[in-house]
Amino acid sequence: MTERITEVSRGYQNDIRSINRDLMEKALHMRCLAYLSQAKAGLLTQTLFEMDRSKKALHGTYCQLSEEQAVIRRQKAELEAANRELRSFSYAVSHDLRAPLRAINGFAHALGEDKAAQLDDEARDYLARIVAAAERMGVLIDGMLDLGRLSQKEMQRDEIDLSALAEAILRELETGEPGRAVRWTVAPGLRARADRNLAYSLLQNLLGNAWKYTRRRADAEIAFGAADGEAGPEFFVRDNGAGLDLTLAPRLFVPFQRYHAAREFDGLGIGLATVKRILDRHGGRIRVESAPGQGATFHFAFGE
Repeated sequence: MTERITEVSRGYQNDIRSINRDLMEKALHMRCLAYLSQAKAGLLTQTLFEMDRSKKALHGTYCQLSEEQAVIRRQKAELEAANRELRSFSYAVSHDLRAPLRAINGFAHALGEDKAAQLDDEARDYLARIVAAAERMGVLIDGMLDLGRLSQKEMQRDEIDLSALAEAILRELETGEPGRAVRWTVAPGLRARADRNLAYSLLQNLLGNAWKYTRRRADAEIAFGAADGEAGPEFFVRDNGAGLDLTLAPRLFVPFQRYHAAREFDGLGIGLATVKRILDRHGGRIRVESAPGQGATFHFAFGE
């Protein structure tokens, strides 16, 4: 009987242990579920917070882009208005200013021809100065118009053989002054991605200046080549001519600002301004090394 009671008691104890084990497992399972629920809730809260912050950031970016677009539209409108004014100015210069110049020039010539016998030497000198001033004014007007048109021309970048352009320009300069003995060199194979017409105009101005400012040298030398500069590869035009005082460098690229007097070297003072404007349109750069009487080297590069 005692053994039976003991056996039954052991059975109850095993059942109780099994029940407790099941209860503990269920409690642990419930605890894990509660923990996961809390974790999910926290993750969801964090996700919602991040989404809200991203939304606010996107809204801020959108507002900033809207403001920038408004600025761009305003600048575009201002640029279009400026271009219209420039075209109107060009038209006025071409027609309204040329008419009185033609009248001054025409009447001065007529006076010199019809009344030549009645004019003394001083009067004829005055007439000659009037004619020369009117003609120079006409040339200045042409220079202004050419400089203004640079900003309106459409650009088309191509692979350009700069060496071939430079040789053609220098041979043309030789043909114009066959009496001059200028030793010039052009490095072969120099190429760049640029607008062909603008690149030609740039080289024409730089090489033309080199040709002009070596006019008083019996051993004139001009070179076109390429070298590595501090900001990357550069082309250069070098001469051993009159040179420049670099303390006056800021005015070199300003239209109609001349370094040399007109009695020393002819010109309008727009050649280097034209070069600078062409390089600006290409996103390029230019710098100069020079000293009075020691020639000049203009280093330049077209932008990408």
